[in-house]
Amino acid sequence: MFNASNLLDRSVTCLAAIDWSQWQGWHLWVLLAFAIVILEMLTSGFVLGCLAVGAFVAAGADLAGVHNFQTQIWIVTVVSFASLFLVRPFVLRMSRGTDADSNTDRFVGTKVQIAEVDSEECIALAKIGGEMWRIQAQDGRDLQVEERATVIGVDGNKLIVESAPLPTPTE
Repeated sequence: MFNASNLLDRSVTCLAAIDWSQWQGWHLWVLLAFAIVILEMLTSGFVLGCLAVGAFVAAGADLAGVHNFQTQIWIVTVVSFASLFLVRPFVLRMSRGTDADSNTDRFVGTKVQIAEVDSEECIALAKIGGEMWRIQAQDGRDLQVEERATVIGVDGNKLIVESAPLPTPTE
């Protein structure tokens, strides 16, 4: 059975067992930075990540000999704001990725020729990329075998087409 009081007692005992005299300022900054990184994973936007960058830089400053806590707080503040305006836009741009077309959107603009028509189910089929696709006319009319059309959109597993005008014979 879960006992919150017992858990709290055990946590306090574990924390009391740590020899805090051996810890230096940079240990706490790194610990704080990792805690902020974990919180950043639960959010979006890389705002907390900028604060973690500031905490890591403060840890580096402590390692470099800047042991004044007030100076370290200023370092966290300045670096966090700087990374908010300099690093965050880059990270957001990288995380957006590309606006690549989905697998079926690549067919938009493709010219097709109707291969089969099932008039009972009002379905036309055309072969595109070695596969048979369900075809539907944009205006809802029935398509005819060997009729040419251009794919103008995708609706689920159907390609929406617009009839392509027949080429005029040249005399």
